Amino acid sequence: MRLETAKQIPELDGVRGIAILLVLVFHFQLMRPASIPWILGFPLTLGWSGVDLFFVLSGFLITGILLRTRDSRNYFSSFYARRALRIFPLYLLIVFAYFVVALPLCDHCVYLRSSDASLQAWYWFHLSNWRSAFGQDVGPLAHFWSLSIEEQFYLVWPMAVLLAGPRWLPYITCGLIVAPLGLRFAYVDTQFGGELIHRLTPFRIDSLAVGCLVALIVRNDTWAETLAARVRWIAWVSLGLFGALLVVTRASSPVAPGMATLGYTLLAFIYGCLVFRAFRAAGSAAWFAVQLRRRWLRLLGKYSYAIYVFHWPIAYARIVLLTGISDQVSEETFAIVWGLSLLGGMAVSFAAGLASWYLFEKHCLALKKWFVADSDRGKTRDAVRQV
Repeated sequence: MRLETAKQIPELDGVRGIAILLVLVFHFQLMRPASIPWILGFPLTLGWSGVDLFFVLSGFLITGILLRTRDSRNYFSSFYARRALRIFPLYLLIVFAYFVVALPLCDHCVYLRSSDASLQAWYWFHLSNWRSAFGQDVGPLAHFWSLSIEEQFYLVWPMAVLLAGPRWLPYITCGLIVAPLGLRFAYVDTQFGGELIHRLTPFRIDSLAVGCLVALIVRNDTWAETLAARVRWIAWVSLGLFGALLVVTRASSPVAPGMATLGYTLLAFIYGCLVFRAFRAAGSAAWFAVQLRRRWLRLLGKYSYAIYVFHWPIAYARIVLLTGISDQVSEETFAIVWGLSLLGGMAVSFAAGLASWYLFEKHCLALKKWFVADSDRGKTRDAVRQV
């Protein structure tokens, strides 16, 4: 398969579907009743790692686009314009709806109290993670920290790809994998601890960098064959070490010291292997590829951006509701309400993503045709769709 002319890869939409499913499960399992068995509840607490899978996949996709269009005269303008059309319209609409519409309405409602609007500039400019890392956040928009990390990384990564070139880019990418791990060990015992590490850009770019490295590897036949022969071994060793970390630390929280240091790196390797295998198996009859091409999983992947944007405000409202009734109903009733609201919240999030795609996003994305890189003109669809 030629990367420059291949059509969109369905298996990567399946990977994206897994990522958003993990995130949904994690956020909608919050307030879990004590009656839910540990063996059933514990795996749900690892759903936060869906964001790490998004990071790896994003690094893979974006670096592929940058490498393919590196020789274009409009390299920067086409990339940033297309990236803006994918991310900004819906994101800015939600930020506008919250700070400009919802908060003033809450101020005029006797039964509602709005949160402080003083942080809104950080959200307008994709910098919210630099406040939430220090404990200052806006509840319904708290999930935007991950989008902030991506946008900050992609503000400078196109320049790195252009200047470094194929010769030096692998070294830079490996440095970006190793350096955050060292930073996390250095800062894990600071005042803000895990939350600082969890949300601040310099500590989290190793997952993005792993995706970037995989994008470089698949474009080099020798490297790709070498990794293909060892990818299962890398994945199993990383999974084994990650499992050992869970056993030793007895903590699955993303801000726990063990997870906030070595755990992120192991997850990056695990998900890097997943993305590599998904790409290599594309179009094959392998069981792995067939599962990733499942229609329901691909649909989750297709609408994943909007689902992500909408799901946390929905989950946040659910938490408020469950908190309000937790002391007023029996434990059995609360467990039933929790389970139904979990399924309902996920369904509403998907419906919101579906509506957003057809009513808003697809019309914004149609404008991408005016910002095609010179090297892409006349070719078939992108090998991988930009996230």
